[in-house]
Amino acid sequence: MSLTQYPFLDTYNPWWKDGEAAFAGLPEFHRDVFDDLYADIQRLPQMISVTGPRRVGKSTLLRQCIRKLIQEHGQEQAQRIVYFTMDDPALLLPHVDMDRFFEDLVAEFARRAKDGAVYLFLDEIQKFPRWELYLKKHYDLKTPVRFVVSGSASAPIFRKSRESLLGRIHDYQVLPFSFREFYCFPMRNLAASRELKQAGNRLRVNRTPKELVAALIYVVSVASSESCVADDALRTFFFEGGFPEVWNLPDILAKQEYLYQNQIERVIFEDLLVAAEFRKPEMLRRFYLGLLAEPGRETNVTKLSKDIGITASTITTYFPLLEATDLVWRLHKYTGSKATAKAGNFKSYLVDLAVRNAVLKLTPERLLADDQVLGLYAENIVANHLRRWPGLVELAYFRERNNELDFIVDLGATRIGIEVKYRATLNDRELSKSREIAESLGCEAFVVVCKDRPDDALEKRLQEKSKIPLAVVPLADFLLLF
Repeated sequence: MSLTQYPFLDTYNPWWKDGEAAFAGLPEFHRDVFDDLYADIQRLPQMISVTGPRRVGKSTLLRQCIRKLIQEHGQEQAQRIVYFTMDDPALLLPHVDMDRFFEDLVAEFARRAKDGAVYLFLDEIQKFPRWELYLKKHYDLKTPVRFVVSGSASAPIFRKSRESLLGRIHDYQVLPFSFREFYCFPMRNLAASRELKQAGNRLRVNRTPKELVAALIYVVSVASSESCVADDALRTFFFEGGFPEVWNLPDILAKQEYLYQNQIERVIFEDLLVAAEFRKPEMLRRFYLGLLAEPGRETNVTKLSKDIGITASTITTYFPLLEATDLVWRLHKYTGSKATAKAGNFKSYLVDLAVRNAVLKLTPERLLADDQVLGLYAENIVANHLRRWPGLVELAYFRERNNELDFIVDLGATRIGIEVKYRATLNDRELSKSREIAESLGCEAFVVVCKDRPDDALEKRLQEKSKIPLAVVPLADFLLLF
């Protein structure tokens, strides 16, 4: 094959001609997932996939990997890397056959493999019909090409293909920016990013409860130098969320329209309609919008069915579809044993709260003035970040009659109880009750995530009564762990 056959490739691969100018404007900041992704692209025998919500930065991650490959292996490597997005309309031109284009691309770069490792980065791979069959064929034939693919709405993309690719593909799920990533994204915070990552690395599996609490306290001390700025950033994060393209849009209306179109309309009416062959998108959208009212509240399917006018059986069918698109996720009730998804009530959390702000047309002023909603937001954000805890085995909540504990974090060797109290004043009695529940459930440490830096006397009283290691941590500092 001659690349001149497909002139549109040049636009996507400027490093073939100018290695320095090719990456102008590409952020120097790396997401937390970058190091592991880059290492696996080079060392794992499996193909690599990068999935997640729309507009979360997947393409940027791929281009950053390409940049580093060229930086580390020289300009010769640039001729052995191709990037293309499979939703380019050029593939729909009458004289272009998509299947032939793919096979020509693989054949040409396989020939270049005699000079070194070859990489094919293919974005929006779900737009290529039967893509999994082609990748499986070349993987099984040991074609000397490394495939890195990406796409939106992870589960619908791979729903019909995971069985055939089992053992052949390693998936990275990329979610919206964490608070630490949001906070460290500006260039001025690159040094803080490195220090906070090192501090967060102390929260590893197999630590004793005392070591875990000591690690929390240590990270708080590291974060304290950033506290004032971090608190301001947290208030912004409540509203702006973790989709980076939104942050620089000119006004609130533009941000809200962008989020609504990309994260609701296109996901439900495009991704699910095509990938999941879903025939009632309007009803699914109504169901999703019904979940936005009170994020993190316990959901009773029967009650929700009456509230939004959709049968309970339909809701049971719909929820996995929504989870598949990374719009929302479920947290199940703690039962005392490790298990798969449990029947009964559950809590539903939003993957990114900025989407809720967009749908409800909230302004920053209205949001920050509503203490009750901010409490729900704080719990939702903590839930999203706890899913990133290194070594996490299971995350659950506990509720029985009037006894409730927001989170139980099972790290395998250690179980931790976490209560979120995002309010101006902390109540000794409430916190003591939560701690007692944690102790009764076999938790080996207890953490209170609060709004402001705690009063030393309050923390001392709580620690004196506690049978297990205890820490009281401001929300902004706690989130900087992840």
